[in-house]
Amino acid sequence: MMKKNHPAQVAHSDIRGINSTPADHIKQSANHTKRTPKKHRAFTYIASSGINGVTENEILFQCRLSSGRNYVNEIERQTGVNFERLDEKNPDGIGSHFRYRLTCRKDAAQVIRLINYKAKEGNYPGLSQVQVNDILSLYSDNATS
Repeated sequence: MMKKNHPAQVAHSDIRGINSTPADHIKQSANHTKRTPKKHRAFTYIASSGINGVTENEILFQCRLSSGRNYVNEIERQTGVNFERLDEKNPDGIGSHFRYRLTCRKDAAQVIRLINYKAKEGNYPGLSQVQVNDILSLYSDNATS
């Protein structure tokens, strides 16, 4: 019993002039940039939170991610930056959560470097110079305690 060719197999056949070749497919994918990952959005959201900082819940709702704390911890591990942690009561009065914030422009610049490094490594768009300047303008020059 003979198998019929699957359409995907035919697309990569060696019949010249009819279908695309694997080499054509590779050229197309090299020009295609990847979709921005959720982690990139989370890191960018955290960096652009300014002196107000960001809570785990805000990361969850704004970036559609679980456990915002993990992203803050990853930034700390990879950059050596320490976030200020402010304990806040929950609006319902039951329990509390942390608000994480960067304390100075130098720390924000470290996070931005990480964001752009990861973007270059992952072949997706990083932060533009305008975005970098906007984020850095949210922070003071000196660290606050």
